[in-house]
Amino acid sequence: MRHLADRDPWLRYREPRYQLQMIKDLAVLLPADRCRVLDVGAGSGLIGETIASLFPGKSVMGVDIAPDALPNLRIPFVRFDGCRLPFADQSFDCALFCNVLHHVKPEVRTGLLHEALRVTGGGPLLIKDHLASAPLDGFRLWLLDVLGNAPRGAMISASYLGEPQWEALLRELGCTGDLLPVSAYRTGLWDWCFPNRLEICFRTNQASD
Repeated sequence: MRHLADRDPWLRYREPRYQLQMIKDLAVLLPADRCRVLDVGAGSGLIGETIASLFPGKSVMGVDIAPDALPNLRIPFVRFDGCRLPFADQSFDCALFCNVLHHVKPEVRTGLLHEALRVTGGGPLLIKDHLASAPLDGFRLWLLDVLGNAPRGAMISASYLGEPQWEALLRELGCTGDLLPVSAYRTGLWDWCFPNRLEICFRTNQASD
């Protein structure tokens, strides 16, 4: 927690419960051995930096369309065009998409994920995102994005996926997904307003023939 607060001024005034739970979930999905992780849509790079700091043997590279990396970021960071990842085939062992895909235009998502499969030699892809399964969920998630991203000047335009959209996306990739149980990202009134079921975290596997 101290690492997060030291690196992000917004987290010095409240417990970074959400970020800590996200890192715990991602830790379950990460390969157990030493691995090279590509953090796609890394934003400030804080999550990737924290993973590299906390988990020995995990080297992380951040890539994003925007130059919003933290000053003195402690992991490598490069920009890209949002479509083509500037890395050779099998440059990494896994790729991370952390609250990114709902900000990617629907017509671009599949191509970007195929790119991630290319540079990881088939994955796995570790995906933390959102699930919109009830009529008001899109509004709830939009409001969460406004509360979390607008103060930082981050992207708030989004297109949230429901279960049919996630399943269709995995079919297009030729993958299956290992879904984690719903975690306690929020408690009390926050959980009542923004239920934890809105959060989804899973790892892809290549589908068998």
